[in-house]
Amino acid sequence: MTTFDDLPLFRAADPATSRAGAGDVRLRLGSQQAQLLAAYAENPNGLTDEQAGYATGLAHNRSCCYWKRCSELRHKGFLRDTGRVLEASSGSLQMVCEITKAGLAEWDRLRMEQARKAAK
Repeated sequence: MTTFDDLPLFRAADPATSRAGAGDVRLRLGSQQAQLLAAYAENPNGLTDEQAGYATGLAHNRSCCYWKRCSELRHKGFLRDTGRVLEASSGSLQMVCEITKAGLAEWDRLRMEQARKAAK
C-alpha cells in the first residue's frame, strides 16, 4: 500500500532545480519545514500534521501545504509515526508524529545557525 510518505518530493513536470532540491536534507532557517520541525520539537508528545499547521500558523496560509512539508520531514527521517491517532477538524483520523533524534539534531543545527546570525 502506498502512503503519502512514499510519494516523490517533486512532480515529473517540475524543473530540474526543484528535483535537485527535493533531496536536500538540510533545512533552511525560516522555511516552512523548519517552522514545522520547531513545533514538533516543542511538543514532545507529538502532533498531527493539522496540529503542527495550526501551531505554526501555516494552516491559515491558503497557499501553504503544511501537510506536504510534514510528509517531507517524515521522508527525511526527522519525524516518525507514533502509532497513535487523533481526530482532525474534518472528523477523520490523523496519525500523531513525533520528532526523531535526527530531527532534534537538525533542530539544534538550525538554532545554532540562528544564534550565529543574531550575533553578527
